[in-house]
Amino acid sequence: MISEPLNLLDRFDPKLLAGLEGLSFKARYIMEGYLNGLHGSPFHGFSVEFSDYRPYQAGDDLRRLDWRLFARSDRLCIKRYMQETNLRFYIVCDTSASMGYRGTAAWGSKLDCAKVLGAVLSWFLLKQNDAAGMLSLKGNPGTARFIRPSQKPSQLGLMLRELDALTCGGGACLASLLGQAARLIHRRSLILFLSDLFEPSEEVVQGFKHLKFLGHEVVVFQVLDRDEVEFPFEESAIFEDLETEERRSVSSGNAARSRYLERFNRFMANYEKLFREIEVPHCLVRTDQNPSMAIRMLLAKRRRLL
Repeated sequence: MISEPLNLLDRFDPKLLAGLEGLSFKARYIMEGYLNGLHGSPFHGFSVEFSDYRPYQAGDDLRRLDWRLFARSDRLCIKRYMQETNLRFYIVCDTSASMGYRGTAAWGSKLDCAKVLGAVLSWFLLKQNDAAGMLSLKGNPGTARFIRPSQKPSQLGLMLRELDALTCGGGACLASLLGQAARLIHRRSLILFLSDLFEPSEEVVQGFKHLKFLGHEVVVFQVLDRDEVEFPFEESAIFEDLETEERRSVSSGNAARSRYLERFNRFMANYEKLFREIEVPHCLVRTDQNPSMAIRMLLAKRRRLL
C-alpha cells in the first residue's frame, strides 16, 4: 500500500525544509512527497459510489460479496465503495512562550514545526473530504481564536493564514486551551493537539480526560527540540524559562545532564502513562528530524476511524 513515499520521506532533509519560504510551500513540499506513492484514495467504506474489488478474506461481511462476479469468474471478491461519512477535525495549537524555543540543530522553532505540521495535516485531511477547523489562544491572557470546520475549497487557505499568524507569548496555557476545546467543540470530532506539553498539572490531566469523556478522538503531537530531549550542553551556561523568565546558572552541562534527563524521562513517562490509560495516541515530533512519522501515525489513526 505505502512504499515509495516512505522511502522519499526517509531521505527528507530538514535543512531543505528550513530554506523554503512560506508555510504553504513547506506544507506542499511534504505533502507532494508523501502523496506521490499513495493510490488515489486509500480510504474506503459504504456509499452509493462503487470504487473497486478486493479478494475475500476470512471474517469479511458476506453481504458485501459480489455473487454475480463469483458466478462469472468463480472468484470471491468484496465490493469496495468510496467513503461517504467524513470526519470533522480540529487543529488545536499551543502558543505558550516555550513553543518559541529553537536549538542550533533545529530547522525551526517548536511553533514553526507545529505550524508546518498543522498545515500538512490540514492539507492531507481536506484532500480526503474531511471538514477542517482550528482552535488556538491569542494574547495574554489568551482569548480563543476559533475556526468552525468546513470542507469548502477556501478552507485550506483560511487555515494556512491562521496558522501563519500564530505567535508565541505568555505563560502556560495548556489547561486553558483544553478547557476551550471542551467548551467550543460540540459534535464528536478528531482533535489534533500540537504542543510541547510543558504544563504537567492535574488541570491538564483532567482536560484530556474530559475530551475523551465527551466522545472526541484525540491525537497528541508533542513537539520538542533536540536540546530538550538530549541536553547536549557541556559548558557552563545560564538557562532561562521562557514562560516564567526564571534563570538558573549551571556550572557544567555534563554534570547537570544526568539530573536533567532523569527529570525529563519522568516527565515523559507520566504523560505516556496518562495517554495509555485514556487511549490517546501520542507522537513525539522533534524539530531536527523528519516529520513524516506524524503523518504515518495520523494515516493509521484515520483508517481505524473509518
